[in-house]
Amino acid sequence: MITALYSIWFWGLLVTALAIFGLPAIALTAIAPEAGFRFVRAISGLGLKLVGMPVTLVGYETVDWSRSYVVMGNHQSMIDAFAILGAFPRRPLCLEKIELQKLPIYGWLSRAWGNIAIRREDREHALAGVEAARAKLQEGFCIGVMPEGTRTTSGRIGPFKKGGFHMALGAGADVLPFTINGAYGRLTRGSLRATPGPITIVFGEVVPTAGYTKETLDDLVEKVRGIVLSHYQGPQDQEPAVEPAPVA
Repeated sequence: MITALYSIWFWGLLVTALAIFGLPAIALTAIAPEAGFRFVRAISGLGLKLVGMPVTLVGYETVDWSRSYVVMGNHQSMIDAFAILGAFPRRPLCLEKIELQKLPIYGWLSRAWGNIAIRREDREHALAGVEAARAKLQEGFCIGVMPEGTRTTSGRIGPFKKGGFHMALGAGADVLPFTINGAYGRLTRGSLRATPGPITIVFGEVVPTAGYTKETLDDLVEKVRGIVLSHYQGPQDQEPAVEPAPVA
């Protein structure tokens, strides 16, 4: 009963926040992206506190935030996006599936924000998206990638796709790993049941891409995924580090 009442409160607050702040956030971001970022960041942080999901950052102070990174971590829940916003002092851009940019409000905000959409089943479109992200890295932006490709359905961290790593290598950008703990228990994929509780984001050591090549890319993937797993408090898995290449 308590969980049901909390879930109603959670979704009611989310819908209300989108209705009140959604269009102003889109308009402000379209006119002044950095101001829009600060506005969305403040609303996200306040919203999570109001629903009893406070976010704690670990290792934040050790990161040189003046640099551009490919930022990679595990994907637990739709809550991740709101939690991550509060973890960044500057506007990150994200690679995301194109279906998300077709959603009302979120999709409009995402396009105004500058996120890069990819059609994963279309290789040429996906590669074009990666190239666009690489150009943004070279302009000094951080690019966020969820290398599992989708939210976990079991709480375990799955294999990592290689696309973001190819992008980092091509742009000469280092990888900043992060680990999210707690978000899976707050809102599980495929369920409307929400529960309050803390969320923690742990930033790991930066992984330089210098010295890696296309031939040793799997080693880079394993290195980054190993750091993400080392800070993970959920069930450890026996999945391979790298997602196998599709069979032609």
